Amino acid sequence: MSLLRHSLLRFRCAVKQKRITIEDVARLGGVSRQTVSRVLNGRADVAEETRVRIQSAMQELGYSPSLSARSLPQRRMNIIGLVIPYGPTYLFSDPHLLGFICGVDQIANQRGYNLLLSTARDDGTGALSDVYGLSAFERLINTRHIDGAVVVETLNSREGIKMLNHHAYPAVILGYGTGLQSAYAVHSDDRGGARLAVMHLLSLGHQHIGIISGGEQTLSAMEERLAGCQQALAEHGLKLDPALVAYGDLTPESGAAATARLLAQATPPTAIFALNDRMAIGCIQYLTQEGWSIPRHISVIGFDDIPLASMCTPNLTTVRQPALEMGRQAARLLLELIENDTALLQPIVLPAELIVRGSTGAISPR
Repeated sequence: MSLLRHSLLRFRCAVKQKRITIEDVARLGGVSRQTVSRVLNGRADVAEETRVRIQSAMQELGYSPSLSARSLPQRRMNIIGLVIPYGPTYLFSDPHLLGFICGVDQIANQRGYNLLLSTARDDGTGALSDVYGLSAFERLINTRHIDGAVVVETLNSREGIKMLNHHAYPAVILGYGTGLQSAYAVHSDDRGGARLAVMHLLSLGHQHIGIISGGEQTLSAMEERLAGCQQALAEHGLKLDPALVAYGDLTPESGAAATARLLAQATPPTAIFALNDRMAIGCIQYLTQEGWSIPRHISVIGFDDIPLASMCTPNLTTVRQPALEMGRQAARLLLELIENDTALLQPIVLPAELIVRGSTGAISPR
């Protein structure tokens, strides 16, 4: 039995009952998606042995390349797609996402590329009106004018990334690539950053700590931050109390509503850690309206370090993740894939930094 057929027998279970994609061919052939794309486009810069192996894999799998995969231009368009599967109403109200865009555009500009932004349809409130925000991916692919794309990860963006892969476009994820077998990803050290935040609160004497996390659309980043909270508490012999975890949708309004739920506990927390700054700012606004003194009565800490964090009253203690540099790194990685057809398949993890300001202080008797 040939090595290819032996590999096929082991591989068939993984692809049975689903559409065969260019990524399946690449895995079976032991090459990159971009190499398969070059074979589909009849490029001469592929070793004959590799070409034969890829063609055999396509035949064995019954792969039928899409029109887009067949028609990808052999010359570069010098256009980077940037997919943000949120509605524009939400996107342009979130400084952290704007930092991503700025970082990607800076590198694209320096390297002679243009940036094509694609967002999901919304109903004017920022809510998604199409399943998975896939319209953002579909419109970008249908242009046939991009060389590859940077994708901001949401809970369901994996479906869109699979679409890009199927059409042989290299993609880099600003996030974790959750649910994908192989993904080029850039993210901050969310777990380590959250651990720093909770360790800071513990050092101030707080043990009854409330957490405001994301809700049903929570991201891998939020899960990692929760894990960092649990890790810090465990290092002090404590456990995360589920009753002290409230959920929002990453907006200030949801942070205020979650704060109200936490304060309704029989024993309210002495400190609140909101897992993004916008919810933390909503928390501060609610506490101030209700007559709580921050940090004398309660401490508040956020995550991201958006510009408003240093301008609210009191200034917000937070964990800084470098959104601008994350965007730059994602763009550099994508251009490496586009121009050199190669890159290390391992995540780029940027450090998170605790920024102590005026919203946290030592615990005091109530």
